[in-house]
Amino acid sequence: MNSPDDRIAALIAAAVAEELTPEEKVELDGFRRTHPWVDEEIANMRDLAHRLALAEVAWTEVAPSEALRERVAASTNVPSDASPGPVPIGRVAATPPDSRRSRRWLVPMLSAACLAIGLVVGLAIPPLVDAPPSGGPGTLGAIEEIDVRSEAAGAQIDAALVAHTWGTEAVVDASGLDVGATYSVVLIGSDGAEFSAGEMLGSAVPIHCRLNAAVLRAETVRLEIREVGAETPTAVADLPQT
Repeated sequence: MNSPDDRIAALIAAAVAEELTPEEKVELDGFRRTHPWVDEEIANMRDLAHRLALAEVAWTEVAPSEALRERVAASTNVPSDASPGPVPIGRVAATPPDSRRSRRWLVPMLSAACLAIGLVVGLAIPPLVDAPPSGGPGTLGAIEEIDVRSEAAGAQIDAALVAHTWGTEAVVDASGLDVGATYSVVLIGSDGAEFSAGEMLGSAVPIHCRLNAAVLRAETVRLEIREVGAETPTAVADLPQT
């Protein structure tokens, strides 16, 4: 059963896509009266969809290295010479719960920049996993809380990592970010190489997003959250070595 927050998210998604039915318009107007931020969120998301449409950025598929393929094969009992597929990168954690419609604006968001928006992925998010395994850094599937520091004034950012066979997942909760500003989430390897996990948009409501980068946790030494155009990172975390 969907929560009220789920319903608001679905109605806002429909408003951005201009697919509201007359009954839904009346329902959304009711939420507007009790939630003043709804109109601002609709405007932010429409602006984002417009910016992505203008950017014409293409989705990038990254083929796994031979070493990564062998590790995946060993953990899944799949022959290592099997045909490789693309490694998932920067996936948005969730989409609006109302799946009855095909949201035209979601397609460019997912394929262009993998942006995590507070309303879309920040309301009524289920737990990461029902019963996550425990273990030290690098344990597959375990939730690893990390110490995030150097946050921007007024911002509150918490993050965790989850090691996977295909890469590293970053789970980010943030509030107080500049509304409308774009923030990139970057994982840095032990050799200094940078791996993008995607981007998120500053929102008036708390943000919860789960983003993925094609670098193994054992090879990751640092996480940075960077505001596009800023000289210094908004937040950083030096990671324990596995």
